Amino acid sequence: MIVYAPAKVNLCLRVLGKRPDGYHNIETVFERIALSDKIVLRSLKNDKIKLFCNHPDVPLDKDSLIYRTIDLFKKRKQVTGGIEVKIFKRIPIASGLGGGSSDAASILMGLNKLWKPFLSLPVLLEFGKKLGADVPFFLKDCSFAAARGRGDEIMPLGWKIRFWHLLISPSVKLLSKDIYDAYKMSLRTPKGQSNLVRDCFVGLRPPRNDGSSELTNDLERGVLGKAPLVVKFKNALKNIGLTHSLVSGSGPSIFSLFARRKEAIGAKELLIERFPLAREKGCQIFIVPTL
Repeated sequence: MIVYAPAKVNLCLRVLGKRPDGYHNIETVFERIALSDKIVLRSLKNDKIKLFCNHPDVPLDKDSLIYRTIDLFKKRKQVTGGIEVKIFKRIPIASGLGGGSSDAASILMGLNKLWKPFLSLPVLLEFGKKLGADVPFFLKDCSFAAARGRGDEIMPLGWKIRFWHLLISPSVKLLSKDIYDAYKMSLRTPKGQSNLVRDCFVGLRPPRNDGSSELTNDLERGVLGKAPLVVKFKNALKNIGLTHSLVSGSGPSIFSLFARRKEAIGAKELLIERFPLAREKGCQIFIVPTL
């Protein structure tokens, strides 16, 4: 079986405060985008879990997210057979685009088809919450969703809109924990009781050809403080006329929104022409639509 694991961006993200369990309560609006990992699942007659990935930095040991996903599912359904999983990465690793969580969600859904009887979506969502805060969003079949709690309380949004994204993933490694800690230590402006979903929708409509918007991410300040390269990219985007770009999640990926593909392609070409760092090895640039 072949399954595809799409990436996400956070169109808006607001940090509400720290939880007793050490995580943070947030409000966010997720968008699924057409940048995907390819995953091949093959049943085995023995009881082994065999994992392969074309990217050397993806952990595949027994403590890894992928192994824990399969092991949890096998134990819940009392499966005696084994599974071989091959992951072909296209989503940059540790990029704020949810690649690991999406892989876990797609594997859960794939195994649910391979190993009958089927488990219901509410059961899969409970698995997802145990595995990671972003996993439940990828288990939902929706392009846009609002989320609360750790980001695992999902409310699909029926928005009938589609964007093109200029998506830049610089060669920077950031840990989500460090970015949240940086936010905790920063001077914060108290947030009012505004409606994040409404504010986000207003910021998106209409999409602007220059990439500008009113979208915000409370974690962006922490990312910029720890990753000077991201600051340089944001400035480069501003210098080519994109008045607004936004870090996705805990970064370091940055995106700008466009109504049409040709504008996004034009912005990419101009960025590569005028900003040498965009041509350096390790920097990945994508033009992708809403999925």
